[in-house]
Amino acid sequence: MKKLGYSLFSLLLAAFHAFGQQDAKLSPRQLRDDLAYVKQQIYNVHAYPYTEIDKAAYERLFTEIDNSLTDSLTATAFMKKIKPLFARLCDEHAQVSLPDNLLETPYRSGGAFLPITLAFDGKNYRIDKILNEGSPLQSGDLITQIDLIDIDKLVERSAGYASGYPEQRLEKALKQFGYLYTWTLPDARFHFKITTRNGKTVRLAGVSASTWKAELDRQSGWNVECKDYVYYEKIGDAGYINACSFNVPHQDLDAVQRRIDTIYEQVKADAPKYLFIDVSKNSGGQSVVGNMLIDGFSGKPYRGYSVDFRRSESYIKLLKSWGMDAPDYYKAAKEGDLIHMGGDNVRPGERPGRFAGKVFIVVGNGTFSSAMMFATIIKDNQLATIVGETPTLGHPNKFGEMYNTELPNTKVRLLFGVKRWLRPSGETEHNLLVPDLPIPLTGDKAQLIKRILDKQETGTTASAPQR
Repeated sequence: MKKLGYSLFSLLLAAFHAFGQQDAKLSPRQLRDDLAYVKQQIYNVHAYPYTEIDKAAYERLFTEIDNSLTDSLTATAFMKKIKPLFARLCDEHAQVSLPDNLLETPYRSGGAFLPITLAFDGKNYRIDKILNEGSPLQSGDLITQIDLIDIDKLVERSAGYASGYPEQRLEKALKQFGYLYTWTLPDARFHFKITTRNGKTVRLAGVSASTWKAELDRQSGWNVECKDYVYYEKIGDAGYINACSFNVPHQDLDAVQRRIDTIYEQVKADAPKYLFIDVSKNSGGQSVVGNMLIDGFSGKPYRGYSVDFRRSESYIKLLKSWGMDAPDYYKAAKEGDLIHMGGDNVRPGERPGRFAGKVFIVVGNGTFSSAMMFATIIKDNQLATIVGETPTLGHPNKFGEMYNTELPNTKVRLLFGVKRWLRPSGETEHNLLVPDLPIPLTGDKAQLIKRILDKQETGTTASAPQR
């Protein structure tokens, strides 16, 4: 009995300690120290924080937050306060997060998240999807208020807790509405009052963060099964390369190069009329993998991205922690300098057996980061035909070269880019990757191939941005 009693006491003590970590409050001074660190990171480390607002506007935002730090807060509450600062970076990679074990209990393991996505027809907001079962609401219901606040105001507010460019954040505010809206609330709640167009008010139960994570993965197509980063199959007269991820550890790059070489050898043996390379669900990683794929079908010289690279001691220290060293030109620059590098002129070497047929690059909403750069280089240099759907999660001109850090007191994690990338064409007006042949995507590859080839025969191409 003594052993059992001791074990029970140990479990209770551990639980109490865990709860204390998650829900403990930090002093105003600790919070202000973390806010000062956030300011230093945005001004001195991010590639270019003034895409949307200037420094004076940032100062007003920082002052507003600083003035609100009069009471102790949990790390979760502080994280909510600073999220809108990073929305204004127009950095689609930017993230402000806490490890699950440091989140307040309702967000970590409770049902504190509103379970709906939205659609907007230009006049009305309707429920697009409901993430919990047994709801009294259904897809298509028009809604006017949530928790007695007009829905248009809540969508605008939720966009301020997303990342990316303004129109990108508004898109996320609809597709990720319930998730983003939850972070805008001062406290956790487990039920939400939804008012419909006909005046009916419904009490809707919340769902867990894991439920929303599964929905976010479904929307992008990321985190699905991905065999060997890049794999190949022959479908009728077409070869189909599924490049599902460029997120290759540096030590595995040689193995991936060998795999891509083997794939192109198989393509040569199969002798298909057409070759499709699918990056529609590729969240990026190492851009060099995209160069490997281009080398297998094109010997044409092409221009790469130009870049502005922010010099900071913080990034140098991060590289050292990874066992890497910054380039000499970077270390020689002054703190805060933007180092400009023009786009490389790539001249592929001789490669026997390059695929010489028609090549199509398949893009979609999951085409992101270096996968977006891969497809944009191909489009801007006219190396192949871009097909599929215009990505809305990613843009051709963007921030990258990811940097991460942790706030000293709250342990809130920051992620953002130290490079600003500009596409080879230099086009900045629309900043969208518009397919040459817009085609709705389908999981049936044979059907998709047929649709693309049929549309190609009609000669219909897109020259203007589409959403």
